Amino acid sequence: MIDTYTYNRYLQQSKTLGGTTSRKQDHVHLSFGFPYSDKFPVQQLAAAAQKATFEQGAQALHYFGGSAVQFLPQWVKGRLARIGIEAPAENIRILAGAVQAIEIAARILINAGDEVWVEDPSFFGAIRIFKLAGAAIRAFEMDRDGLLIEPLRAELEQRRAAGQPMPKFIYVMPNYQNPTGISLSVDRRKALAELAKTYGFYILEDDAYLELNFTGVWRPAIRSFAPDHVIHIGTFSKIIGPGVRLGWAVAPQHLQRYIQQFMGGSETNPYTSQIVAQYLQDNDFEAYLDELLDCYRSHLAGMLEALEREFGNEIIVNKPEGGFFLTIRFSQPIDVVKLSAEAEEQGVSVLNGSAFFMDKEGRDMLRLCYTYCSPEQIGKGIIRLRKAYDIVRKQNG
Repeated sequence: MIDTYTYNRYLQQSKTLGGTTSRKQDHVHLSFGFPYSDKFPVQQLAAAAQKATFEQGAQALHYFGGSAVQFLPQWVKGRLARIGIEAPAENIRILAGAVQAIEIAARILINAGDEVWVEDPSFFGAIRIFKLAGAAIRAFEMDRDGLLIEPLRAELEQRRAAGQPMPKFIYVMPNYQNPTGISLSVDRRKALAELAKTYGFYILEDDAYLELNFTGVWRPAIRSFAPDHVIHIGTFSKIIGPGVRLGWAVAPQHLQRYIQQFMGGSETNPYTSQIVAQYLQDNDFEAYLDELLDCYRSHLAGMLEALEREFGNEIIVNKPEGGFFLTIRFSQPIDVVKLSAEAEEQGVSVLNGSAFFMDKEGRDMLRLCYTYCSPEQIGKGIIRLRKAYDIVRKQNG
């Protein structure tokens, strides 16, 4: 009987995160990690789609695609040169977003019971993929400069001395991490790369927010220090639109045949790839990106101003230099699980820290997304969050 079928144990236990149950029109969504819809290049993509269809349509609709198969890896190669990544275009695989790249890496590298190490807190979507692949997850703490290196080094040394297996890989988001917005310092990038070379593990470098750089200062990628040990991941979702479902992975040469086996010998989304390639060829991407960054800087400034106005020194705010997110911690103890539930009742959705931590509940942290809502909506949402905060504090005496 199908009703007695045993499904994946982790899938049965997991819960949906990142959303909201509210359908009210004036609800403010600060939980969604989404880009700002008003900045999608809709007209330009429509023109690119028409041109790509009539000029490349027959080829683009085949398994192996049209000219975009060659163009997009070359375009990505040029972008990554700024952060020290030198890789032949044939080692840059266009995939269905960063999530597919994470899943492919997990399927290639993980056998059931293998350990994967992550930042604490870390992106819950990646953790879910690793668990579904059968990995045991271990989390290591961060500070304002990112993942702490010395606890990693001590654990690796201890394992080598005891003859114990190393982690299959360490998963990190080096720039504007989800959820914290923190960027890994250059010294720690170098140190992490050296550990990978010394102890023989891979690093999965998820750089989904790379292009959303508010400062113009580019830190070298971890891959630039250990190219044979790092799979570097990026995406068009954060800069053009998540609906295009396109990203990329830059993997060492010796992993390419495994990626090809996983993909079954065909290209990913060749028709969409052709549209995006046409868009990039026909438009001034740098001008578009500058405008997008100005927009997000304004959103971030609006959120910081609203938080200062409503909470003042009652919170500690991590101020990011790019990306989608910031986190807040409260000066006085408060159960942020209850707070996020009450905030939902008051008309604003936020994510509490329990969604991101592996070994502790994260009951002192909230993640807020500043990109999806307008500055006016953000201001309204922070007022509602303050109201929820006062209600929960009063309930707790």
